[in-house]
Amino acid sequence: MIDLHAHILPGIDDGPRTLEDALEMARLAVADGITTMVATPHLFRRRTVDFRDVLRPNDLRQAVERFNLELAGEHIDLIVLPGCEIPLFADIIKFFDENRLVTINDGQRYICLEMPDSIIPPATEDIIFQLSSRGITPIITHPERNPIFYDMPQKLRRFIALGCLAQITASSLIRGFGWGVSRFTKKLVREGLVHIMATDAHNVGKRPPLMGNALKKLSKLVGESRAWDMVATTPERLIQGERVN
Repeated sequence: MIDLHAHILPGIDDGPRTLEDALEMARLAVADGITTMVATPHLFRRRTVDFRDVLRPNDLRQAVERFNLELAGEHIDLIVLPGCEIPLFADIIKFFDENRLVTINDGQRYICLEMPDSIIPPATEDIIFQLSSRGITPIITHPERNPIFYDMPQKLRRFIALGCLAQITASSLIRGFGWGVSRFTKKLVREGLVHIMATDAHNVGKRPPLMGNALKKLSKLVGESRAWDMVATTPERLIQGERVN
């Protein structure tokens, strides 16, 4: 399996605080069947748009390189690739044009885009268009946990119609965020509004890098072949920068 969205780099955002914590997450992921993981720390480390605390691309790439060396030294069979979880904010196009955003595997093709959970700005569709015109496809992260999409799923459907992809969190399917989120996640899956499942892991406790049990649930909803596409085939194509829709 390929985990396209995980906070595994130590000491960068609200993921693992120490190297040992991050290595333990990696061991857990490998034991669950994950072979590749895209490290997606938050662009703004404290999750609020603060230009004094923005993650610089080269710092992120160097952190990924160092962590892969640590994994090799510990004989942990996991490959970690660069990425970033980018919030929807007013200057996102400017950041991209200035090469201040890290795309999935540095492929200049896909980004993990986190939508606000209080309001979808009127300019959102224009931002999606501007990204698309630059060859970038947004992957909307964990829409099942967004109150706006919960109340108005037609907004998610609209963004997908504009070319976006959607990624659910594995634990959402198995009540890791409560019964209501689980029910809504299943609804999105059944309606064909989900393209990828990832862990969005932050630690080994409440937010672990596990997908195995959720994959079983997903297989019951859409069949084994389609479920496998969401955790392996499609993520691999995204990493390679190939089109998936």
